[in-house]
Amino acid sequence: MPLDVKLDEVIKSLLIQEGESTEHKYMQYLDIAIRGLKELSFDILQQIKTETLTVNDNLTVDLPVDYVNYTRIGRCKSHGRIETLGYDEYLCIQNKVDCCGDPDAKDFSGETRVSGGNSRNGELTGGWYGRSGGYRNGYYRIDREKSQIALSSELSGESIVLEYISDGSNPDGSMKVNSLAEEALRAYIYWKVNQRNSGVPLQEKELARRDWYNEKRLARARIVNFTPDQAWRISRKGNKQSPKF
Repeated sequence: MPLDVKLDEVIKSLLIQEGESTEHKYMQYLDIAIRGLKELSFDILQQIKTETLTVNDNLTVDLPVDYVNYTRIGRCKSHGRIETLGYDEYLCIQNKVDCCGDPDAKDFSGETRVSGGNSRNGELTGGWYGRSGGYRNGYYRIDREKSQIALSSELSGESIVLEYISDGSNPDGSMKVNSLAEEALRAYIYWKVNQRNSGVPLQEKELARRDWYNEKRLARARIVNFTPDQAWRISRKGNKQSPKF
């Protein structure tokens, strides 16, 4: 894998290149860099993270603050493999109610019944998906309004594994950027710094904008075509040959 570069190093290097002898512009550049990193994450970096999340008492888990979209939601079983949950578009967002709005629906055995969305607005839409038939370790539904995942009742007291695309953000600014996208991030910062600066000629602003889009295109090509040999060369970049005696 390519080496990562600290965002702090990218910003300080850019300030030096622009002839800034102090860091009074650091926070401005940091804010822009974080937004640039998010855009690169959306478009080309697609950083995947994995977290184990404990299910809350109300059958939900809170999404991470850097969550963009999920790639897999499941449970880690004893054999060391992730078994995915089933998606249920009719799973109730409300706490402890079934799809008809009734609290704690029970089957005839007195056990909590596992709903697969067999009713809607009081009308039957299909069969029950219980512990025989269509049981798939549990069901989920994304509640973006509350930034949570709603889960079915058999996941009460359990933990789930969430694999998701991160936007690359970190509130303390200690995040890193893929070295293959470093120049693209520099171009983004330079463009945004000058975009609303009335003292910068329109032609220079346009050149900065074009440079950003060109560097982003090159970064995408580098990441797609990245090979193990390139990884070795990048890892050796900082090493210097010493004389042999």
